[in-house]
Amino acid sequence: MKKFLIQLLVFTSPLIVYLVYPSYVLWKSEENFHQIDATISSKEKYLFGYNYNENNYGYIKWRYLNDNEKKTVWALGSSRVLQFRENMFDKSFYNSGYTLGKINDFRPFLNSIPKTKYPDYMIINLDQWMFNEAFDDLRTKASSTVWEKSFTFFPKIVPTYNTIYSEAFSDSKSSENTIETSSPYRKIGMNAKRNNTGFRNDGSMFYGKQIKNLINKNPEAEDFNYTETFIRIRKGSSRFEYADSINEKALVELNELLKFCKENKIKVIAFLPPFADKVYGRMEASNKYGYLKNMHKKIKPFFDKYNFEVYDFSKMSLCNSNDNETIDGFHGSETTYQRMLISMLYSGSVLNKVTSLERLKTDLANRKNNYIVYDDEKTE
Repeated sequence: MKKFLIQLLVFTSPLIVYLVYPSYVLWKSEENFHQIDATISSKEKYLFGYNYNENNYGYIKWRYLNDNEKKTVWALGSSRVLQFRENMFDKSFYNSGYTLGKINDFRPFLNSIPKTKYPDYMIINLDQWMFNEAFDDLRTKASSTVWEKSFTFFPKIVPTYNTIYSEAFSDSKSSENTIETSSPYRKIGMNAKRNNTGFRNDGSMFYGKQIKNLINKNPEAEDFNYTETFIRIRKGSSRFEYADSINEKALVELNELLKFCKENKIKVIAFLPPFADKVYGRMEASNKYGYLKNMHKKIKPFFDKYNFEVYDFSKMSLCNSNDNETIDGFHGSETTYQRMLISMLYSGSVLNKVTSLERLKTDLANRKNNYIVYDDEKTE
């Protein structure tokens, strides 16, 4: 037996050594091996930013909405709704963005939340590619249990651990990227600690390192000068697939979503989110995105039918913003979304009941910089 144990130890020692360092990194950064339910609903200011477990975000949003009291206003959709913040509203607000990416994800997500928690007002982004059959043919539909089951406590060992070792010996992951800087936020996850990036308590996203790089005109900024987005356009890939016409099945699903909201007394305020003007211009010039033409005109009758609102902000200039206020080629900044909300209010939006136009204009005039209106790094 003793001999067997010695042989077993010799055999397993390399595996144990292999597991120790990455496991420590994941535990120390709170990327894995930590329960987060109590933190999600706490009053402690936090920043959830994962590097390997982005699927956790859906769980965080689902958990928050289930465990907390009803919010008057929601923002719901993909990453292109994440810059709406509670500071912009006078009534209770939560941003449940980054929970879905397809038109037929909305209803399953809503069905995963108790109806007593439904908001009175719901701002949704309708990504243009949601109506592109080349991107989504609507053959699959999410289960309403997806978000509840999306939390990852244990890591995927081989791919995650190999990546951590690779980063440990990479110049791009220097010590300055792994040291947590002073902040009023508790940072949970490697993206939060390395890049000062993640979700705040209100569900909105803070792009700390990206904004710093953009302000400093650092070429290391993601999608600097929209290089990566232009590659997507050239290849017709990664949400920039080519299509001539709108997917009619997506319009049917849109109608079902709006009908569901009407039946549940949720007032919908939708918008087509902005591309950078240069990006939109490149798409138009390619003549390969015919489905974008008249998209707003095509979907507006569905909103009129239920007395809901939909706005066309498909490029930055349509909401009085510009390319100097973009996070990347298809994400506007907090400043852009403040301008967007102001445009809605000027158009007579029902959102006038939950915020103040004059206050928003004053806040915008006193913004921190091109990307941030409300200062995240200011300690209270």
